[in-house]
Amino acid sequence: MKSEHKIGLGRHKMRDGIIAALDVGSSKAACIIARVSPDGAVTVLGVGNRACLGVRAGAVTDLAETEDAIRKAVDQAEKLAAVSVEGVTLATAAGYPESQIVEMEVAVDGHEITRSDVDQAIAEARAKIDVGQKQILHSFPAAYAVDGTFINTSPVGMSASTLNVAMHVITVTDGPVKNLQRCVQRAHLDVDQVIVAPFASGLSALGASEQSVGAACIDIGGGTTDVSVFLHGSMVYAGVIPSGGKAITEEIARKLFTSFEDAERLKTLAGSAVMNPAHQRDYIDAPQMADTATMNRNLQRLPRSELTLVMQGEYEKLFHKVQDRLDKAGFDRQSCPIVLCGGGALTENIIDLAQQILGPRVRLARHRGIPGLPDFAQGPQFSAVIGLLGHALNGDASKSGKKRQKNAQNLWGNLTQWFRQNF
Repeated sequence: MKSEHKIGLGRHKMRDGIIAALDVGSSKAACIIARVSPDGAVTVLGVGNRACLGVRAGAVTDLAETEDAIRKAVDQAEKLAAVSVEGVTLATAAGYPESQIVEMEVAVDGHEITRSDVDQAIAEARAKIDVGQKQILHSFPAAYAVDGTFINTSPVGMSASTLNVAMHVITVTDGPVKNLQRCVQRAHLDVDQVIVAPFASGLSALGASEQSVGAACIDIGGGTTDVSVFLHGSMVYAGVIPSGGKAITEEIARKLFTSFEDAERLKTLAGSAVMNPAHQRDYIDAPQMADTATMNRNLQRLPRSELTLVMQGEYEKLFHKVQDRLDKAGFDRQSCPIVLCGGGALTENIIDLAQQILGPRVRLARHRGIPGLPDFAQGPQFSAVIGLLGHALNGDASKSGKKRQKNAQNLWGNLTQWFRQNF
């Protein structure tokens, strides 16, 4: 079994009530600095946001560029907060995260289950984990059962003959994660914790009741699309699809024969995920690639429908990949809520397309009511870094995994069968 500490997992070190969160993705580096009062209230002091050109599909491709983006994002947040930070909680989609469930049964011989019994079951489950050449980023209890009956609270204090625990294990290839940590350290910051990005996004985008009864979070970033599924207050699945908004921009550039920068502008200003009859009547000006002989650039006037056609096709491909991930996780897409976040979630009509493919209960993430959070940071593209704040405040993944809602009653689809078969 690989140890968690080898890739830098730890507890956030709160210094003078100040916590800092850093999300480094394929399009931006975002930093939030907040103060925690003695009663646990969180107030955002500063937010930094800078373009990041040194990350692709979640992995660092240019150390210097990534370090520069981190420096600028943290510096901006520090100036607004009027404080300096020494360490950050870091979100990452790097290292091809994989999610698996490992279960263990221990005999308790009818006596009252103690904390020691639970710890023994967890330790034996962890000992069964075989991750090959990968490293464990998170491992925490996702479910318990006593005498074959699934429960949604801690089993401590119950009497039983057997105790089962299902451990949710998230593994990564450690090289890409270490490269990102190295960029943070080169910016003269400590990495207090490393958190898988889908977990962070889900913590902020999903409400407590959604995390309890079952919900999924889809974070469409620049280079990755992160998928997380929560149930009974625990994350029970996490995955990363190495494709996002940049891949859609690149396809627009190819199909409309324009530069990446012009394609990004067209996508942002005139793009849509669903075809509309009005798009046949509306026109856009697409600057063409420069003639290498004359270096002249011509404007091509095109129906907006040509842009929409490209974008809808690419988003359909992406959502079908998300659909496969959710189905493999046993998620009931027809009855459980799905929340979209990330920069891609700002695309016009994206909810309509997601509902057609993923299910009827799709909504957009919003972050309101957080003291000090500026308007521009309340959008869905800041879900991951906001989720990091809550995680840094509440402790590590295993602690979050044990916080189970008592009122949840129903499991979903295949996951219900999985628990029944194994417990």
